Amino acid sequence: MSRARAIEGRIEGPAGAPAVLVLGGISSGKTLTGENGWWPGVACPGGALDPARFRLISADFLNTGAEGFPAAGEQARAILGLIAGWEIGCFHIVGASYGGSVGLAIAQAAPERVSGVTCISAAHRADPLATAWRSIQREIAEFGLRCGDGAGALDLARRLAMTTYRTRDELRLRFRDPAPGTRDAKGVTAWLEAAGAKYAGKTSPQHFLALSRALDAVDLDPSAITVPVHYIAVEDDLLVPLADMEEADGRTPDSRLTVIRSIYGHDAFLKEVEAMNALIAADLEGLA
Repeated sequence: MSRARAIEGRIEGPAGAPAVLVLGGISSGKTLTGENGWWPGVACPGGALDPARFRLISADFLNTGAEGFPAAGEQARAILGLIAGWEIGCFHIVGASYGGSVGLAIAQAAPERVSGVTCISAAHRADPLATAWRSIQREIAEFGLRCGDGAGALDLARRLAMTTYRTRDELRLRFRDPAPGTRDAKGVTAWLEAAGAKYAGKTSPQHFLALSRALDAVDLDPSAITVPVHYIAVEDDLLVPLADMEEADGRTPDSRLTVIRSIYGHDAFLKEVEAMNALIAADLEGLA
């Protein structure tokens, strides 16, 4: 077995409380809670992932690997190595987007450590249309690096990505006839510009390129996952189609599938706070 590479992570919550590993998309990281936490409303006091009730584990992802990007198995080994340093025994995994697929890889690699997985908007492999969109984003970022403006190119790539995270219904509702004086009154282009600039201001093009390739390279065998898995799919998700999550559910020996509707598409796990809290809390009820 190859040696696990080191990553950075955080653990918070009472010693002895049930442990929950929380993983998000390629834009997430070890800052889970607090003012700059990536899952507000869910990983917070009173949320389903309440640091007063659970021992919350969060981690950065590896952003390089043996072939220039980390395989899901590499991510799993790195995160398991991180957790081993905290002497955590058994833990539940809550993973969304790329973090859901990595969570499945961890469950496959160490079933004796994982009590269950809540897998949100993630499947065992990438959808070809989603890969097509991401390949264009990567070409934009790589072109910018060759031209000496990696940050500017990443800004544009992120704007394109935002149009795949959301849905036509949401953008029509927000930007076709916005109320005067509101943030949305500036228009959809201004919204995309703000999102692109924010992402490019905190992420390197190289980090994005490695994790985008890693996301497209996910290829797991659901039949080899023996722990209980609760798949949560969003019917309106453009990046992770319901059909892929139905396939993963059908091939996982001990699993169930919940399907929700949301105008937020792939970003529903970030925006549908009430629904996420209810679904995750139900999965964690037996742990607390």
